[in-house]
Amino acid sequence: MSLTGRGQNRMLSPKMQRMQRSIRINDGQLLGLAEKARYDCVLAGHLYKRCSDSNKWLLRWFRLYQNLLFYYDSEQSTKPTGVIFLEGCYCERLLTTGTNSQPNGTKPGKDGDEKSFCFGIMYRRENQRQYELRADTVSECKAWIDAIKMASFNKLLLQKEELEQKHLHLLQVVESEKTAKWQYTRHCEDLSVEIKKLREELFTLKKEWRLLPQQQVVGPNRGSEDDEEEEEEITDEE
Repeated sequence: MSLTGRGQNRMLSPKMQRMQRSIRINDGQLLGLAEKARYDCVLAGHLYKRCSDSNKWLLRWFRLYQNLLFYYDSEQSTKPTGVIFLEGCYCERLLTTGTNSQPNGTKPGKDGDEKSFCFGIMYRRENQRQYELRADTVSECKAWIDAIKMASFNKLLLQKEELEQKHLHLLQVVESEKTAKWQYTRHCEDLSVEIKKLREELFTLKKEWRLLPQQQVVGPNRGSEDDEEEEEEITDEE
């Protein structure tokens, strides 16, 4: 998808012009996103891009931002040469490139090792351009494939939903913990009241217990005195 070539609309058939009008692309918005990509890109680096009208490989500087893959003539370029919309695409390594032509400035690898550095960006829709790209190493190739596979708005939505579900679960846990804490506090308060009542009852029982021995001592003494008086009366009568 090139950012230039508005005049090509005149060369399109009326049907194609109607299809293009259904998806409007604002160059200014894309340039704004390209500017953000300079400072907030997921991945950036040099890749070889196969031309659509020939078998030539051209070295371009790529920046991956959200689900947009911008490419530039060089790393110092401020305006992108084009952009690849990654939504709905699938990306995988290419075992064959369809031609034996080599990228500009590169030499053929040994035993066809250069083929393992190539990967494609493809779509399930018919008549939609497929992109062939090539990295310098296998590790770079894998890094770009992994990053492009994750560059999907739908996947971001799924991740957002998962995070929202986790957030909701955490809120429920917090609410349950708050309820449990409130119940525990109420239980502790009830226990404190019960302990206070038990202490008051214990204090009352202790007071009664202190008075109880005195009454028991006084009772037996009075009984012995009555017995002595009765014995004296009996003695006098005799």
